[in-house]
Amino acid sequence: MDNDIKNWWDQNPFTFGAATNDYKKNDLVGRVTSEKMDLDYFNEIERRFRKHSGTGGQEKGDSLLSKLIDYKTSVQEKDVLDIAIGSGLHTVAFAKEKGRVTGIDLTPYAVKQAKKNLELRGLSSEIRQMDAQQMDFKDDMFDFVNAWGCLMHMPDTKGAIKEIYRVLKPGGRVLAYMYNKSSWPFWFNIFFLRGILLLGFIRYGFSAVRLTSRYSDGSRKGGNALTKFFTSKEAGDMFIEAGFEKIEAYPWDIGYEPDGWPIGKFPIFKYLPRRVRNFMAKNWGYGLIVRAQKRT
Repeated sequence: MDNDIKNWWDQNPFTFGAATNDYKKNDLVGRVTSEKMDLDYFNEIERRFRKHSGTGGQEKGDSLLSKLIDYKTSVQEKDVLDIAIGSGLHTVAFAKEKGRVTGIDLTPYAVKQAKKNLELRGLSSEIRQMDAQQMDFKDDMFDFVNAWGCLMHMPDTKGAIKEIYRVLKPGGRVLAYMYNKSSWPFWFNIFFLRGILLLGFIRYGFSAVRLTSRYSDGSRKGGNALTKFFTSKEAGDMFIEAGFEKIEAYPWDIGYEPDGWPIGKFPIFKYLPRRVRNFMAKNWGYGLIVRAQKRT
């Protein structure tokens, strides 16, 4: 399974459609050759991420995810670990804020992309190919760990969270983004529409994980190797089990999501009263944010 996951993401890195300049048809994943890895390409990935994160990430011109990360206390002049670096999007943001950044990824393509992204900007960080489920770091090394969009694709999610706890310094903090099992897209688009009405559960042996893997990242390419969804409680409980304290686990409200519901081709929910859409965005968003601190 681990090799399947590694190979799939190496061939289909998450670039928000920037690889083919087609946000929808590219299904947010795709590769470019080394020759096309220029500054315009990496800037386009960042532009798309900022648009994608809506009102939940950062204000215009601010550092990425500054609504979720206190850069002054967690990043600036701190030891930062960025897990599943992809294009180096967040690694660059942390390096710009003078963090001592180490970035890791399971795939060689991501390592190549991140190194090129940093090089083009005159920034430096340690970039290594490594499995976050078994990290080659000593205990208590980092002040902050960013695990954005990766834990739900790992066979041993609990083990990865325990590894994050191990490599954090006492009092160190983690930010994680996962997929929300309580979201509208999970229950309507995947479970009800694809799973029941279109008989997906029958085709995939009544396996919810096989269904979510097929119809989440890379759905236009036949699905990815593994995608798991978690409720806020399930996510929080894994961090409790690992030893974390001061845990926050909640749906990520990026504002605009209900405007595209119930499905993209018929986004009639955009005509609902704003207060109703605000409630939906706050409680039924696709993403799940987890923030926690290692015990001192």
